[in-house]
Formats: sequence, structure tokens, C-alpha cells
Amino acid sequence: MNIRKPTDYSTMFAALDAAVATQLPQMELYCEIGRVVSSRAEKGAAVAASEHLQVTYLAAEGFSPRNLRRMRDFYRMYSGTPELLGEALHLNWTQNVVIMEAELPAEERRWYIRQATARNLSKAELLRMIEDSAYLESVLDEKVDVWYNEGND
Repeated sequence: MNIRKPTDYSTMFAALDAAVATQLPQMELYCEIGRVVSSRAEKGAAVAASEHLQVTYLAAEGFSPRNLRRMRDFYRMYSGTPELLGEALHLNWTQNVVIMEAELPAEERRWYIRQATARNLSKAELLRMIEDSAYLESVLDEKVDVWYNEGND
């Protein structure tokens, strides 16, 4: 049986309330929530944040414990690469979750993010591309100019 240790989450709750009050677009809000939750070392921070958001904002959806853990993972995945984060923020949450859960290397993630943006891919289409390793096919299809001469054989 899991027993929660008494932990003061009041500063985290205040930061979450401030983030929600700013009325950011969904992806920016989720990234900010991920930042707030990831700043806490406790294992139960995502669950506590989820409970707080669900009780405080009854009309809002998307604040399940699983989704809060995904928001934390999203922030951690892209916090070191602001240019890639900027591109990921142009996708919707479902597309980002598909890409995150595929556990792709950074360059492949970037490629799928760009494809999803350029082609306006649905979740199913994006999943199919990842399952079919479309990135690898695109790398093989790239035209490479190879010049042979006396110095290069």
C-alpha cells in the first residue's frame, strides 16, 4: 500500500494557478505546467498537481495524472533544445504525445514534427509514418552527389 508523505505543495499549486491564469495557448500552458511539475523532485508531484488542477478547474479537461506526467516529460525532452521546442509547440498535444511515446532520437523527432506540421497529419497518419519508419526511407531517398575524379575514388 502506498502512503503519501506529507509534502507542502503550496508553491507548486500557486505556480500552476498563475500559469492557468495567464490563459496561454494549450501547448504553451502544457509546457509551463510541465516546467512547474518537473521542478519538484518528489515522485508524487504530478499526481498532486493533477488533483489540484482537477479540483480547482472543474470545467477544464486534460489534467489527469498520466497527462501531467506527459507534460513533465514534454518539458524535460525539449527544455535543452529551444528551437525544437518552438517547432513542437506548433503541433497539437496528441501529435506531440505520439512523437514522445515513440522514443525517437532528436533528429528523427525533428523530422516527424516538421512532417506533421507541413502535412497537417492526423494521429493515425503520424503513427503509421512512425511505424513504417518513414524517416529512414526519407534519408535513403536523399540525393547525394558523388563525384569521382582522380583524387576521389
